[in-house]
Amino acid sequence: MSMTYAQLLERLITDGIAEVRKAYADPEDHHKRDGAIEGFEACRGKIPSELVELWQAAERECQLMRGTERVNTPEALKGYWKQRYKALQVEWVLNVLSVGLKQPLLAHLPTARGVMKYAEVVGVREGSWS
Repeated sequence: MSMTYAQLLERLITDGIAEVRKAYADPEDHHKRDGAIEGFEACRGKIPSELVELWQAAERECQLMRGTERVNTPEALKGYWKQRYKALQVEWVLNVLSVGLKQPLLAHLPTARGVMKYAEVVGVREGSWS
């Protein structure tokens, strides 16, 4: 099955949102769920270079929040983790796209999990990895 970049991106967003709604259904985890959904939604319609910029900005925000007085209360800590989950989902999208584009979009990508998700989404033909 052939899939365009836009179709792959949309599928990653749709699958991701569905997964985090299940994984973080507990009200105690809603900050994680909300941050993850925010991250996936922020990816919509973006080209790879825009996604890299989005990830860099999300990571910078995490760095600013980490280790400061901004995370010294339970509510502030939840805010940090909401931002962290946003960054992680953008990174996940970049991970899988790195496989599809056959080009690492970040130095540490793709990972084996990214390859597995790509194969799940687009399918794998016997011998296609050789």
